[in-house]
Amino acid sequence: MHVLPAPLRRLIPVAFVALTAVSLHPLSGATAQAATAPQAAFVPVQPCRLADTRPGSAGGYTRVDPLTISISTRGRCGIPAGATSLAVTLGALQSQNPGFLTAFAADQTRPTVSNLNYLAGQIRANGSIVKTDANGALRIFTSVPADVIVDVVGAFVPSNAASAGRFVPRPSARLFDSRSGQIVAPGGSITIPLPTGIPVDAVALALNVTVTGSTLPGFVTAFPAGTTQPFASMLNLDTTQQTRAAGGIVAVSRLGITVFLSGGGHVIVDFSGYFTGPTAAAGSDGLFTAVEPTRALDTRLASPLGVNVPIYPLSGVEFATARTGAMAYNVTSVDGDPGFIRAFPAGTAQPTTSTINAVGGGDVVANFAITQTSDRGIDVWSQPRTHLLVDVQGWFSGPSLVASIPPPSNIAPPVSSVTYSPCTNGGLDRVNAERMRVGVAQLAVNPAAQAFACLWALHLAQIGGALSHSDSPTRAAAVGCSTGENVAYASGTSTALLMDLWFRSAPHYANIIYPTYVGIGLGYVTRYDPVNGTITYGSTVFSLC
Repeated sequence: MHVLPAPLRRLIPVAFVALTAVSLHPLSGATAQAATAPQAAFVPVQPCRLADTRPGSAGGYTRVDPLTISISTRGRCGIPAGATSLAVTLGALQSQNPGFLTAFAADQTRPTVSNLNYLAGQIRANGSIVKTDANGALRIFTSVPADVIVDVVGAFVPSNAASAGRFVPRPSARLFDSRSGQIVAPGGSITIPLPTGIPVDAVALALNVTVTGSTLPGFVTAFPAGTTQPFASMLNLDTTQQTRAAGGIVAVSRLGITVFLSGGGHVIVDFSGYFTGPTAAAGSDGLFTAVEPTRALDTRLASPLGVNVPIYPLSGVEFATARTGAMAYNVTSVDGDPGFIRAFPAGTAQPTTSTINAVGGGDVVANFAITQTSDRGIDVWSQPRTHLLVDVQGWFSGPSLVASIPPPSNIAPPVSSVTYSPCTNGGLDRVNAERMRVGVAQLAVNPAAQAFACLWALHLAQIGGALSHSDSPTRAAAVGCSTGENVAYASGTSTALLMDLWFRSAPHYANIIYPTYVGIGLGYVTRYDPVNGTITYGSTVFSLC
């Protein structure tokens, strides 16, 4: 797991919400000549900041264009000479719009994949293995303007045979779960010993760290037990009672790893392999080959499931892989309902661990993973309904397992009727409290605006999917004067989540405190869908009368 810096502590609360349809497809670009790097062994480094684009930061990058930066790594952060790829943590923050981030070698055309997705105002981080060019440079692209932070936690150095730094896959297993005991308090930490059977001189583990039921917004840092906590973090929580996961490579000591939670919460740690230490016999199995990032699965397009067929609840999909050994990849849940997703060698027993946690409400969630393949590839099983993307970053050499279990099925739930709640009207007190705080006049309920807000919230609930605003002239005619409008949706039945998002988004907050408005109408309608889950849609109409 790659670590992201403590400066990411400034967190903005984000619930399972969406303002508009999220742009999910990376922008197209010509495919570069796919050059693979030579086989390489992993060398951990002290987590170190390579780039930070925030104003007043140390920099460490060159701006290529408004959405792309180039980062030179040669001779920096203790990265060994000749490294062909880097284990990093990528962070995106302070974006005003939903978007995605792509990392790639500086001498290649940007691939049509993504490493990280974010909504407006979110702070999101993810681990990745990124190939560099011959000069040790890489590039970071964001689909919309956002600040970017890049930390390095390890490097891959070419080797035909090595003792230390070779990946040894293990069946995915749960190392720690605080839910069976006490929650970790804010500012607390837990130390987890090395897994049973792992050599004491192993240099790193492949882990997935999940925080659930966060006590406060905060960050998570994982580091070798018995060492000084680095100025870095691997995971960020935007709000209370949140569930987020981060996968990656975490350096270890003989004592294991320590996990620190600045904001507290329950922590779950899953393990899928280790990197050998210096006493291991020299060999070539487990060496890493970085490739140009390639999309191996996209259920929104043609896939083994068909065209635009999602993974249904409690179902799965199997896809073939290009090589034997273990695959390093980024997996993304798109349009997923809340729940967890597992990836494991195809045709083998399903583990009790998780690879990624979907949160619903239009959020797009990405996570890094390393999974051993079988002779049939990789299976993915999903608790919720979701679309899934898999982007390959490279391969660890070695044998694949033999599949012995039939592929998972993907069974659509029976079609059932969708129902809608009566329209409710809440949040005026909060709006007026904020207007009073900033020194503008409070709003009064405009009955016509309220009726229109309810009609539009019902319309959004009935069509489902992407959000849309009502037509301005139609809205003005219904209310009797000029108007503005905020719309949003959120998983579940809480209307407060919608108001949270409007307060967090600059253009929507501007409507809330716009001094000329005198009237308001608020409407919320919940859609109860046995197939796609429960979602609440909201419309706020602001009026000049």
